[in-house]
Amino acid sequence: MTTYLKSGFRAALRQPFATIVLFIYQMCWGMLLYKLVQGVLVPLMHRFPGGDQPKQALQLFLAESQFQLFKTDLSHSYLWWLAGLLLARMFLSPMLNGGVYYSLTHSDQNAGYRFVRGIKELTLPFFAVYLIRIALSLLPLIWVLPKVQKVFAHSTSYEQASLDLLPWLLGMLVYGFLLHLLFMYVQFAIAARLGIISTVLTFMRYSLPIIGLSLILLLSSGLLAGITVTTTYIWAGLVALIIYQLFPLFHIFMQMWSITSQFQLLSAKLSR
Repeated sequence: MTTYLKSGFRAALRQPFATIVLFIYQMCWGMLLYKLVQGVLVPLMHRFPGGDQPKQALQLFLAESQFQLFKTDLSHSYLWWLAGLLLARMFLSPMLNGGVYYSLTHSDQNAGYRFVRGIKELTLPFFAVYLIRIALSLLPLIWVLPKVQKVFAHSTSYEQASLDLLPWLLGMLVYGFLLHLLFMYVQFAIAARLGIISTVLTFMRYSLPIIGLSLILLLSSGLLAGITVTTTYIWAGLVALIIYQLFPLFHIFMQMWSITSQFQLLSAKLSR
């Protein structure tokens, strides 16, 4: 396990172009969402009754909001914006993944060239893989949604309903996590021109070290986030501000490290 972490770390350091591109993408996406949410919430909060207002003012505000949402077309423009952002995300994610995975599997080429070439060559197959993954991710809802309706129909409180649904929620999280790892290996197979079936069989055969490696880096990423938040409270000032601003870049690098470590594990197992 340590061998794959070390070799994956070195491989991640050799991907500065991909790391910077993902960092810029996440930063621009975050700014866009922030501006969208700000444009909705700030005017809304200006009209929200303060604590010194009577209870009837809050009830009137909620009634008016409900009327505006369900009886007028006020929300239509925001829904169209959300739909457009969702479609853009669905297209950009496979495109960037194509650049990252091609850059990782063709490290002998120039950094910028291999990233752009990966976008050109892998966007369409990765988009197909992305759609399949979404479909499989939503498949358990066929059984989960009736269960949710049944629980809420027979529960006496939201707390009791939450406890009853907790095993299903945990199951969905575990299922999504395993699906994420599986499709990571499928994308390795496509980018490196490996056999998809043989790669999936390798994933199933070595699933325990694959999951363990992913959990180690996931916990490390969570620990880094905790340290960053704690540091900003303890060392308030310029140092804390610099660390806080650099955290997204560290987070992107941890994601890259996770991908490169898994590829090092796959390469080692396939070479045997």
